[in-house]
Amino acid sequence: MMKKYKVILRGMGIFATGILSFKSEPTLNEIEEETALYLNEKLLKVEEDSFHREDRYILTYEEVVA
Repeated sequence: MMKKYKVILRGMGIFATGILSFKSEPTLNEIEEETALYLNEKLLKVEEDSFHREDRYILTYEEVVA
């Protein structure tokens, strides 16, 4: 069964959100790598953000339960 997670990335001049799918419980490293891949492939909703720091980011995620 696929597990879905809502991710929110804030910082480095952007605010990005999206839904990531994993076959099993992901590690933090897997979530970071998948988020980077989705960001590179333009699969996340990205908005410009000047509120958060330009040199750091905050990545939060939570499981989406249907």
